[in-house]
Amino acid sequence: MLNVILVSNFSMKDELADALKRNHQLFYNYLVQDIQHIERYPIDDKYKSIIIQSANAIKKIDSSNNHIYSCERIYGIGPNCKQWVKKKFGIRCIIPDKDFSSVGLIEKIKDDGYNLGKTLLLKGIGGKRLMEEYLFSEKIDFKISNVYERILNEDNLRNVLEKAKEGAIILAFSKSSIEPLLNEDLNLNKIHFIVLDKSDEDIIDENCVASLTKIDDIYEIDKLVEKIVSING
Repeated sequence: MLNVILVSNFSMKDELADALKRNHQLFYNYLVQDIQHIERYPIDDKYKSIIIQSANAIKKIDSSNNHIYSCERIYGIGPNCKQWVKKKFGIRCIIPDKDFSSVGLIEKIKDDGYNLGKTLLLKGIGGKRLMEEYLFSEKIDFKISNVYERILNEDNLRNVLEKAKEGAIILAFSKSSIEPLLNEDLNLNKIHFIVLDKSDEDIIDENCVASLTKIDDIYEIDKLVEKIVSING
């Protein structure tokens, strides 16, 4: 049986672990990139709109940051953003209906026809520039705040390589969590990748791996486990 290894940050990892255990799957959680937060108070002024490009950009923001409550509208890239904004601040975060990517979020903003006005974009260092480019093209008055950076966790990376040397099912929901694996001595022909289907990026070449499964919603735990079991069958 192949080990199942989660290498990305995932808010429902405990629910996933329980479901996999019930299905007799060997599950390991090794986040290969730690999140180091840079700024707890990045919401430094009154903004009409706030756009959250990653849930990591909102998790460590201090809940006493009062400017967030005066914002008229908050957009986030996916369910993680929505949950964290609700959990920390008790306010609504609007997300795409299904395409949880920069492209999906841009389309959601366009469909809403909302005038963003003065906007704050919360993101991480080295994050994708699609949203930034969209705001610039629309002549939106916006500011970027890089709230966090990704730091390679070398211990977890070594653990992944050890657990995957005979083959594995790797759950990786961002390109940045896969890239460290590609620079190591890992036999990709034995690795089955399950990734989030993001229309704005090619996460990995499916011709280089044992299999590549793209899923629309990583929060549908039952379907995710069903796919894992089918690979391991």
